[in-house]
Amino acid sequence: MDTLSTGKPSGADRSCARLGARAHVLELLGQNAVVAALYWALAVLVRWYFSRYQMWPAPLWLSAGVSMFAALSMGRWSWPGIFLGSLLTNTISFSEPFAMSSIVSCGNAVAPILAVELVRDRVRIDKPFSSVADVLFFGLGCFLHGIFSATVGATTFWIKIGAPVSALPARLLEWAMSDAGASLLLAPLPLLVLWNRRSLHQVRQQLSEFVITAAISMGTVAYLICGTTGERAADAGASFLILLPLLWMAVRFSLSVAYPMFVTAMGAVVAATMSGHGPFSGVEKGGTFFIFAQMAIGFGASVLLLGGASNEQRTAEEALRKLTLALEGTVEQRTAELRESQRQLEKAAFYDALTGLPNRRLLEERFAHCGASVRRKGDQLGILLIDLDHFKETNDKYGHDSGDAVLVETACRLTTAVRECDVVARMGGDEFIVLLPETSNRAGIESVCQRIIKTLIQPVIFNGHEMRSTASIGVALFPDHGTTWHLVYKAADLALYSAKRAGRCTWRWHHQDKALVESIPEMSVPLLNRQ
Repeated sequence: MDTLSTGKPSGADRSCARLGARAHVLELLGQNAVVAALYWALAVLVRWYFSRYQMWPAPLWLSAGVSMFAALSMGRWSWPGIFLGSLLTNTISFSEPFAMSSIVSCGNAVAPILAVELVRDRVRIDKPFSSVADVLFFGLGCFLHGIFSATVGATTFWIKIGAPVSALPARLLEWAMSDAGASLLLAPLPLLVLWNRRSLHQVRQQLSEFVITAAISMGTVAYLICGTTGERAADAGASFLILLPLLWMAVRFSLSVAYPMFVTAMGAVVAATMSGHGPFSGVEKGGTFFIFAQMAIGFGASVLLLGGASNEQRTAEEALRKLTLALEGTVEQRTAELRESQRQLEKAAFYDALTGLPNRRLLEERFAHCGASVRRKGDQLGILLIDLDHFKETNDKYGHDSGDAVLVETACRLTTAVRECDVVARMGGDEFIVLLPETSNRAGIESVCQRIIKTLIQPVIFNGHEMRSTASIGVALFPDHGTTWHLVYKAADLALYSAKRAGRCTWRWHHQDKALVESIPEMSVPLLNRQ
């Protein structure tokens, strides 16, 4: 049986699950190997670099940034790589006893994972630093990382060397600042590079502005390193100039652009200071230590906070833009629906539902318009009142569906038998009217009547039945036979009555005296129950 019928995974499913689990384990092993190698390599580099300038412990323990990034991206399963990298660093590179190295490495592995677990729900790595809250909780995680690792590591070394208790707080502070500053400096960089792809697109869109801002940033770094005045306080204050172009980049571009520039600037200041240049080169060892840590924390937090605020604003603007587009789409849809409803209402009000021809209401409006034009030109308006002969017999013999088919076909044939400027309408039942504007002679009207009778006499085929129907036509002229719609309609109705009496399937002109027509009450009904 298949999986759906038994509710149990098949052999193929179990095999796929095992392969997936094996691939996941291999992926974790590979990632932990990379973490361990990076941790160890950076530790060796930091030890070598700062030892050259007789500054140890290092002001920024860059390996802590690797462990913080690993804990954020890999979660709890990053501990083997962090632990192995720290153990290799302490036992091989620093020649520390294995037992003490293991304790310190445990602290270095647990500290970032524990810190990340405490803030994980408030830090999004898929959209890093997308709000001020993300930045604040990320910074809190970095500080917790430094505090946790310092608690284990500094205490272990303090016990080893047997230093007095008074020396422990300073050692704890140095360790915590070094790890927290490195985490805040280094961990955001891969997060922004890996999960934010908009930076290159933004740079291409605003290339000239980026080049100018980058040049200003490099200029401020060069001024800080080379443009010393000799006044230590003034030169140290010049370091804040570095922030101006970096904050501008964070707002105008993104953190993916601004933060790499900040890390580059920070590296240049540290390198220049270590080589004896810049306003901090003459500061004693402990002072320099805290300057670098404070710059990494203070400047990095400033760039991240402003970038997070800008991302939050961009997100809000994008949401507002989408909402506006959605509202515009909804308004357009509702407007279209209202127009369609209005069109349907107008159609129901002015057009016959069965044939689609204008009804009596619209016909009277068309008559008023055509009548006004006729009066201005001194012309005439022909009125053809058409009634189908023996239509009731068709309904009784073949049913109302067949009668409706005859009416629809009659409407089509009338429309094709007259000019485009003529108006064909259905008055109701089997009665139709044709308005002939711009009519100058009776011969033309009689020609139209002849075409209508000829086309309507043709049979209508419906449901296998051949139905024949003829038509009688009453003809009247406006304003000769009536000066209003009601009068001219009565005149055409009297002419139709004459056509019916003459044997049907013909047309008759109105010949009754105009005075007699005008004496008929306006609300009178036709004089004959026509068939």
